[in-house]
Amino acid sequence: MIDHSREIAEIWKMLKETNKQMRETDRQMKETDRKIDKLETIVGGIGNSNGFLAEDIFFNSFKKNMILGNIIFDTVDRNVSRFHKGLEDEFDIVLTNAHCLAIVEVKYNYHPNDVKSVFKKIKNFRLLFPHYQNFTIYGAIAALTMSNRTIELAKKYGFFALTQAGQKLKILNDKVEKL
Repeated sequence: MIDHSREIAEIWKMLKETNKQMRETDRQMKETDRKIDKLETIVGGIGNSNGFLAEDIFFNSFKKNMILGNIIFDTVDRNVSRFHKGLEDEFDIVLTNAHCLAIVEVKYNYHPNDVKSVFKKIKNFRLLFPHYQNFTIYGAIAALTMSNRTIELAKKYGFFALTQAGQKLKILNDKVEKL
């Protein structure tokens, strides 16, 4: 009979070492996951802070001067939200007068993929605030930065495109449509 005890002991030793290495790898992966989660929280906080900053800038500009293009508004509201019959939405800035309103959606950097979503916001606004059914509604996007493609899409959809220019709003597109 052949004695395999030395070989078995060597295999057992290798299995223990492999198990030890796997536990260490698992510990390192958990630590990496924890660091990634923390980084996601930090980056998300920066993104949210940038969004709040952009909203502050545009809202404060409209509080000082409630004019968009050649339309004079009487009121400006921020973060208007409503829930009705299972539908809920929030609108960054809403300007109103006796006959029309403008819904201004604000981002720190407006991406072209986000422009079309303003149509959905307008549709939701009409459903959530039926007393504005007969008002003319204008759509607007506002950002501290936006690409030329974003501006072109705003023009295509008939939205105002706004950015900041020093202490004033700068209208990048004034060929808008009643929606």
